[in-house]
Amino acid sequence: MLISRFNCLALVVLLCSAAFTQSQTLPAQLQEGLEKEFHLSSDDFEKLAAGQAIARIVPTGQPDDVRMIGVVLIKITSDDFIKAFRDIENFEKTKEVIRTHRFSSPPAESDLVDFAPDIKKSEILACHPGHCSYKLPAEAMQALQTSINWDAPDANEKSNLLVRKMTIDYLNRYRMQGDRALAVYYDTPAPYSLAEGLHSLIGSETRIGKALPDLIHYASTYPAGRPADTEDFFYWQEAAFGLKHVLRTQHVIIQRLPSEFGSRYAIISKMLFASHYFRAAVEFKYVYPVQTPSGEPAIYLITAQRSFIDGLTGLRGAIVRKVAEGRSPASLAADLQLAKEKMERH
Repeated sequence: MLISRFNCLALVVLLCSAAFTQSQTLPAQLQEGLEKEFHLSSDDFEKLAAGQAIARIVPTGQPDDVRMIGVVLIKITSDDFIKAFRDIENFEKTKEVIRTHRFSSPPAESDLVDFAPDIKKSEILACHPGHCSYKLPAEAMQALQTSINWDAPDANEKSNLLVRKMTIDYLNRYRMQGDRALAVYYDTPAPYSLAEGLHSLIGSETRIGKALPDLIHYASTYPAGRPADTEDFFYWQEAAFGLKHVLRTQHVIIQRLPSEFGSRYAIISKMLFASHYFRAAVEFKYVYPVQTPSGEPAIYLITAQRSFIDGLTGLRGAIVRKVAEGRSPASLAADLQLAKEKMERH
């Protein structure tokens, strides 16, 4: 679900402090927080209670900083939801997503059989630090330009093999070194540090650090300091977004939270690479157990997203952003509604 919506984290303190209820009605403290922090209306809460997914763009004051919230009530236990979420290849199926694949442990090049970057000769040979059609480190640009005979008939196959090798090497460096191994993009005149972008997105949400200090510390200092009841996995995804397909890799962290009534879960997904458009992105999901009036188990699934996105500044960017602000919430709501329908059928 990460391609069409993106990314925020501020709401977690509001969620974690809310008291458990035996009704599907949102706890008053949680509802108040969603109203004040994310501008949800009484009409939104009525739709939620009726089983409809809702989503909203939340202003950040910066044109390239996109923040969104989505909520849906699903008649499923929180443990069953997490089981379905671990099957990320099926969970992430939407009309925008072309394919998703969860990496094995440890990641191997065989995980990338269907990974097709489709690098174009004219674009890659025109790349140089400061200008490139792909989000790449400078050393990756050089490797693609000098290691491939672009006039050979097997140039596309060789370039795909090289990108797959670089992807696995990059992911395994991250697994050993954490954010120190993350890419510095050289596609624009000013180099962009993905680690700094992620730290900015997470660090600006000070309340989440207070509410879930161990989880957020682990997300920022991985692989050190894994909290109890926490698991990780990685996946890659290709999705149709804008004029180009986007290839991206993700690090997912799931923490089971102590609770007197059923399991609560917090999930953070860090974007480790994106081929186009997204400089940095992080997604937070919160799984909050309730019961329906008839006594059935249910959850409120809250998806909060935030990202730094190219092309949203300046006059032209303002037009693009206005279009995106109209379409993205509808897309997130549709994805949440689809997840609800799939899970309630099983």
